[in-house]
Amino acid sequence: MELITLEHAVKILLEKVLPIKKYEEKTILNSLGFILNETIYSPLNNPPFNRSPLDGFSFNSHLSFGASKTSPKTLEVFTEIFAGDYFNEEIPNNMAVRIMTGAPIPKGCDCVIKQEDVLFDEKNKTFTLFKEVKKFENFCFLGEDLSVGDLVMEKGELITYNHIGVLASIGIKNIQVLKKPKIGILSLGSELVMPGSTLEEGKIYNSNLFTIASKLTYLGVETILYPPLRDDVDEVSNFIENHLDEIDLLITTGGVSVGKKDIMHDVLKKMHAERLFWKVDIQPGTPVLASLKNEKLILSLSGNPFASLVNFELLGRPILDKLSSGAIRKTTTISAEVVGEFSKKSVKRRFIRGYYSEGKVYINSDKHSSGTISSLLGKNSIVEILPGTPFLKDGDKVKVILID
Repeated sequence: MELITLEHAVKILLEKVLPIKKYEEKTILNSLGFILNETIYSPLNNPPFNRSPLDGFSFNSHLSFGASKTSPKTLEVFTEIFAGDYFNEEIPNNMAVRIMTGAPIPKGCDCVIKQEDVLFDEKNKTFTLFKEVKKFENFCFLGEDLSVGDLVMEKGELITYNHIGVLASIGIKNIQVLKKPKIGILSLGSELVMPGSTLEEGKIYNSNLFTIASKLTYLGVETILYPPLRDDVDEVSNFIENHLDEIDLLITTGGVSVGKKDIMHDVLKKMHAERLFWKVDIQPGTPVLASLKNEKLILSLSGNPFASLVNFELLGRPILDKLSSGAIRKTTTISAEVVGEFSKKSVKRRFIRGYYSEGKVYINSDKHSSGTISSLLGKNSIVEILPGTPFLKDGDKVKVILID
């Protein structure tokens, strides 16, 4: 199957992907961005007692009846209650307590008035009311946020920082989550050397490994970075077979085109892997290759830096989304107005770099070759250009894929 549409390629990949069903226990603080693998009900009432939402005075509301600016009432303060205090006495029915935010409201009291709304005489431990206070005014009830047995989170929900705060509020420390996918990244090419090494004649530094790995880290995915391998069919096939069991998806870069050193086709044959497709009708990144071995997907991207990024965003991200049951953020596609120009005619469906902001996408770089990497700096999106488009100019409407 050769030169298929992008949509067809994604469909084929997703038909072969099974969501990861392994789970692990994590502390709530380390569970951000994971999928919950259990349903959680509140084990307690929150708040666990009637409490004050502000600093002020608490008393029985009937004591304020008739109070006004022209006819104020003065109440005596029985005691002070602070957040964290335990006070089990009943307040005399003609007295009040001074109370602080978060403190339990004692028996005999059914309202709270703000400290700023009274005249407090600290020396004599009294305060003067200038208005009536309704029953249960400024009164937080036991369990008004969550009651024992209330549903807090359902299995399958993506955990956000809001969830973590709620879980902490009901005393939950550890939860069960689905494991995220573990992705192996392998770069092919006898010309590749790692940053920090001496750059000999004819060699280049391996940027693809670090671009894809850092993007996966940004998305919250566990990665294994394999050392680059020479263009040797036996070496590469043996390496992949020896490491495939430790990962959920293998991403390779390089070796997928038609050159003498583009060995991934022969590697897959030697491994007896199932080839799912080769070549997608897009530019750059046409010669992307997908295969399956032992029910594990191998996504082999172009060796050109920008082409490999396009392949990853358009094909890799949907795989990650399904593998993780939705824990990995999907890309977002929106419409935008072009600022700048792209003067090349697009015979094929083309993707170029851009910076999106407030409904506009800026394409002010002249470095659009799939082999350039510096032009990625300052870009946060990929602009889609439909086949047959002669050029792009200021004001044109385009589809933009937000990748960050």
